[in-house]
Order: sequence, then C-alpha cells, then structure tokens
Amino acid sequence: MIKFLHCADLHLDSPLASLDLKRAEIRRSEFRSTLAAMIRSAQTNKIDFLIISGDLFESEFASRETIALLCHEFASIPECNIIIAPGNHDPYTSQSYYRRTEFPENVYIFDSTELSCFDFPEKNTTIYGYAFTDNTLDFCPFEGFTPENPDRINILAAHGEFGSRNTHKCPIPTEVLANSGFDYVALGHYHNYSEIKQLKSTYYAYSGCLEGRGFDECGEKGAIIAVADKSEGRFQLGAKFVRFSKRHYEIEQLDITGAETNADLLNRLAALIKERGYGEDTALRVVLTGNTAGELKISQKFLTEQFPQLFLLEFKDETLPLLDSDTLKRDPTIRGAFYNSLAGMLDGNEDERELAALALRYGLSALSGEDIIDF
Repeated sequence: MIKFLHCADLHLDSPLASLDLKRAEIRRSEFRSTLAAMIRSAQTNKIDFLIISGDLFESEFASRETIALLCHEFASIPECNIIIAPGNHDPYTSQSYYRRTEFPENVYIFDSTELSCFDFPEKNTTIYGYAFTDNTLDFCPFEGFTPENPDRINILAAHGEFGSRNTHKCPIPTEVLANSGFDYVALGHYHNYSEIKQLKSTYYAYSGCLEGRGFDECGEKGAIIAVADKSEGRFQLGAKFVRFSKRHYEIEQLDITGAETNADLLNRLAALIKERGYGEDTALRVVLTGNTAGELKISQKFLTEQFPQLFLLEFKDETLPLLDSDTLKRDPTIRGAFYNSLAGMLDGNEDERELAALALRYGLSALSGEDIIDF
C-alpha cells in the first residue's frame, strides 16, 4: 500500500496582474505559505509520493528566493519521493531552474517530452511522466504506450488537455487515456478539481490549482490525497480532495430590481454576504442584475468601503435602466435623439443590450448635468 498526494498548477511567483500591488504581494506570499502547508500535510500523513503535474512555478517570473524555498521544503520531507512533470509555464529548458538547481535527493524531475519513468520497487510502484521542454507540446507522449509491469502500481504524471486532439498544450485524447493501462493518471493544466473519474481500469483526475488567481478560478482549491494498493493485478484506490487555499474567489448575482437608493442596495448585498458566510478569505465579484430606476446612481466605491472584512470586493453592473421609452422616443430634444440612436441596440442581442443600457445611463445622466465618475 502507498499514499500519494497529487497537486498541480501552483504557479509560484505568478505576476497576479489583476490585483493591485499590495494585494498581489499578499497573495504571492500566501502561495508560498500554502506550499509549506501542503508539505507539512505530506509529512503528517506519511505520504510516500508527492506528484506535481506541472506549472509548479512561473519560469518567466520565478525568483531565486522561491527556488530556494522549494529546495528547503522538499528537503524537509526526505522520506517522501517528490515527482515533478514540468508543464507549459515551467518547461524543462537549458536555462530553467530545473536544470540549473541542485534539488534534494528525494526530488525526481522529468526532463524530456519522451515518456520515461522512475521506478520504486520497494514500494511496488512505477511513476511515469514527461516534461514540456517549451511552452507548447503538440502530441501525446503516452499514446500507444502501456506500462511494462502490470503488477506494479503504475501512475502517470501528465500535464495537458484531456479530451482534446487539437491543442498545442499536450493533447490527451479520451481513448488514449482509457487504453493506457495506467492505474492512476495525475493530471495538471486545468485549474478546477475534476472529481476522481474512471475509464476502463484507469482512474484519473485534475487536482486543480493550489490557489486561485482570479475570478476564472473560483471556489476552494487544493490537492488530492490518496491511498492505493495492488495485489494479484487488482488496483484499489481511496482518494479525497483536501483544501489548501488560503483564500477563494467567488462570483454571485444580485438582482437589485426595486432598489431606490444605495442604502437599499447595501442591505441586499449585506444579506447575501451573510447568507454565504463570506469573510476575510473571500475575493467576491457581485454581478448586479435587474431593472433600476433612472434616479439610482450606483456608487461602487461606497458599497466596497462597507465591507472591509472581505479580501476583495468588485462589481459588474449588468442592470438595465427602467425608462419610459415612449416618452423618450417622442422627446424633441437631444435626449430623444440620443435614445433613438441606441434604440436598435436596446432591442439587439445580450451584449448589445448591456452596452446600450450602459451608454444610455451615462448619456442621460451627463445630459442632466449629473456626476458620472462613480458609475
């Protein structure tokens, strides 16, 4: 029996360009802290293999300090074998830290696009893998391959796009994985946890990233901890997802139809945040929807200031103005002309309606001499 921890896409030293400088620095520090927490978990749970399926760090931005931290953390668990399959953000190149750094003896790094393996006979386990050697990989390195010793626990560390044949980020066709003969395929590249799935005799999963970096990576993030055994050719797996992320990104929709003031909006927003239990570990984007009266001027700055307990709060305004369209159509002034110039878009597709509604709100407020800076 073995225990392994499968993670991927840590993206240490990511620039985090969507955040302001202060929050970006906080998050970069938290990424390192999360790595350390994962290492401590591996130690506590007596993990035999820590499998990192690509994008451990961002090669373009990685610092010597971060690489030194990796070496220190890896060396702190000498009884754990650490297997790294470099991905498209941390490819194994002649100038990469993978080649220029002397990692601890318990670290094993794949260095070629050609499938190879590290064998651990004392654990009855063979771990296969490959490396991106550039930021693209146009073929599947294990297509047509089956493990040499089916009596071993055979694990594959694979960074790529499962279910695809047409990609420059390592295509992994469904049928190739299904016929591979591996007992478990530890996938990396997609940043959401996929659940543990099975095709024929092969289990596989994306662990997702260890920390979310933006609103395209919502929810709690972490890794997979598993117990595996194989006897008489029968593979058994018990696995679970474990959260390691310090913070999580979330997107919520809030219908503000009927709200007449920012105070009304504030009450609805406070109720939503309380109901969901969002706190200091939450980066929240609220999508405002519904129909709003023309006199309601949403102050995003005011609303954001009321929830300092959240790590981040931002808004996306998708409301539509509740206007007397018949009156505006007949208005002989520039207001009517402005409305009529947008009428076609207001009846168009969703994107056109949203754009026209925003333009109408800006325009009519400006024509009335009102402040539009905080829209």
